[in-house]
This record gives sequence, C-alpha cells and structure tokens, in this order.
Amino acid sequence: MGGSSDSDSHDGYLTSEYNSSNSLFSLNTGNSYSSASLDRATLDCQDSVFFDNHKSSLLSTEVPRFISNDPLHLPITLNYKRDNADPTYTNGKVNKFMIVLIGLPATGKSTISSHLIQCLKNNPLTNSLRCKVFNAGKIRRQISCATISKPLLLSNTSSEDLFNPKNNDKKETYARITLQKLFHEINNDECDVGIFDATNSTIERRRFIFEEVCSFNTDELSSFNLVPIILQVSCFNRSFIKYNIHNKSFNEDYLDKPYELAIKDFAKRLKHYYSQFTPFSLDEFNQIHRYISQHEEIDTSLFFFNVINAGVVEPHSLNQSHYPSTCGKQIRDTIMAIENFINHYSQMFGFEYIEAVKLFFESFGNSSEETLTTLDSVVNDKFFDDLQSLIESNGFA
Repeated sequence: MGGSSDSDSHDGYLTSEYNSSNSLFSLNTGNSYSSASLDRATLDCQDSVFFDNHKSSLLSTEVPRFISNDPLHLPITLNYKRDNADPTYTNGKVNKFMIVLIGLPATGKSTISSHLIQCLKNNPLTNSLRCKVFNAGKIRRQISCATISKPLLLSNTSSEDLFNPKNNDKKETYARITLQKLFHEINNDECDVGIFDATNSTIERRRFIFEEVCSFNTDELSSFNLVPIILQVSCFNRSFIKYNIHNKSFNEDYLDKPYELAIKDFAKRLKHYYSQFTPFSLDEFNQIHRYISQHEEIDTSLFFFNVINAGVVEPHSLNQSHYPSTCGKQIRDTIMAIENFINHYSQMFGFEYIEAVKLFFESFGNSSEETLTTLDSVVNDKFFDDLQSLIESNGFA
C-alpha cells in the first residue's frame, strides 16, 4: 500500500533536504532559522501568552528559534545521573515522548487525544507524566486572530482557500510553528508527553517531522531525548463521518456562520485533504526506523498504533513496536499503557460514541428535521463517492 511518492522504498526515503545547521529546530547556532515565511498581516494577535512573548520574532519573515544558546535561557533540568548504561536515558538524556497523530479531518484525532491523556493520568504506571496536546488548528486560529470576534474568513477562490492544495505552504507554516512549540516546551521540561495533533497526511510532512526529531535528539543543546510514537486514526464509517462533520460546523472556525455554509465549507475542506492523503504504512514505519537509527547512530525506539472506526475494527496486525536493545522501565510502562488504551478503546470510549451517533440520527426526526435535511443535502452518497474516488486516484483502494 503506497502512493507514487512512496514507491521508492529504500533507505534513502528520508534523505533530508536540510542539515542540522539550518533545521527549523536546530539548536546549534544562533542564526539557525527556518526559511519558511510568514504573512505579517496574519500575525497581529495577542490572545496567547506564547504569541505575546514571541510576537516580535513572529512578525519577522522567518520562523523563530525558541531555544537559545544564551546560558540564561537554557532550560533548567533535574540533576539526574546521565549514564548511558542506564536504559532510562538515551545518549545520556532523559527520555520524553512525542506522539505524532496521523489522520484526515473528522476522524476523531482530537477526541482520541483527550481520551489518551485521561487514560495515562488514570494509569498508575504513567500518572506522573505531564501530557499536552499541540493542535495545529488551534495555533492557526491564534495566529490569524480567529477568535469569537474574528472568526475564519471563508473564501470563494482557490487562492484564498487555506486548505486548497495550492496553498500548502501556508498550511505547512502553521504546522511547523506548532511543532516548534512542542519542541520548545519539551526542551524546557514543561511536559513529558507532547501530542502533535495535525493531519500529518502526506509523506512529505511526516518526512519533515522525523528529520526534526532526529535533529532535536542529536543536538548537544537539547536537554531530553524524544521517543517517537505514531498514532494513526482512521474512520471509514459513513454515519460516523457525517456525525463528525455536523459537529465540526460548531467549532471556532464557524462560530458566526450559518449551518449550511459551515457544512459546505468543511465538506470542501475534507475533499482537499482526501486529494492529498497518503496513509501511513508498515513500509514507511520501517523506512523511518532505519533513517532514525542511522542518523542517531543508536538502536532507537519507534512505535506505531492505529484506532479504526472508534476502535471497533481490530488494528493488531497493523500496529508495530520496535524496542531498543536496552529499554528501561519508563518506555515499557508508557508503551504498555498506550497499547492497553488502543486495544480496549472501543470498550472504554468507542461504544459510547457509537450510541451518541445512533441517538443523533434517531432524535433528529423529532427535533430538527431542517438540520438533518441540510446535512444530507451536502454529505450524501455522491459526496462519499467523491471521497472514495479521491482516495483511489492516490493509489489506494
């Protein structure tokens, strides 16, 4: 399973176009910024401490680097014994975790993230871990000042539509800033598990993410080692997708928009994503693991999990785990907790979600027939056939 861009399955899959000196998250030099440009007009935003603190940097034409060589700004770390023989550490650094979400919009990624954090907090093996979600959509809305007073401006032309494939550079900029914020807070010991909540739906995006994980882990100024975990969330049930699209019409992007306009806009957005989507595969998992191992020159950890149709579909044959030859209790306990969450997701949360979907469609006849009629007029069989055609055009049946 793989699109044309993934057909060259070899060790050079993740050959970086960057080097550590110009990587977005490189810590080695004072001038190592990304070349990604930002639209100055979209950055006049003051609704976040993060953006208040770094507004002058964000208003420049380059994405700022938040980890400084200045000793006064280096993160404070606990005085652990940094011993490579101790499997709690990797290359003498305390391990932390980065969960990379993969999945199309309206599949349940953000909901599953909140459920995962809840389970980690309730598990005695992992309840000391500080977890935080870094959501690219939220960062986009903060940067563009898309608050209640300034919601998303919907566009009628492809040049104005952020989610049109023609405008991938803008979308990638928001994703990179979100990823940068995750690295910044991890390195400052503000959290132990960072969840990168974005679609991450292309091979190119995922290539960039793991190049930057390697740059972070091998940089002498990074304080911790990131253990990468991939969580792919998929939804193929048409009722689930329709229900999720309905809920999306009430998010921050559409607070001032009529219901029909919101549904039509999000349906169009979803088609844009389907036209570019490449599912994560076992081949890609193996290629990424080879790349990381070669780049970091160690036998590194890498884990891949799936939640499909709210956990109803068993994903065991798709899940993959690679433990390093020396793996400490911290990694094993955390992965065990995540595996338990994945394997029992349907019982813990999925069946409750399915009941909510069932109730949603049953109750509509009595409460809001007009809303259901509007939803059906947009999210209908033709819409799903179009999505299927887009997937097949990418080489996936």
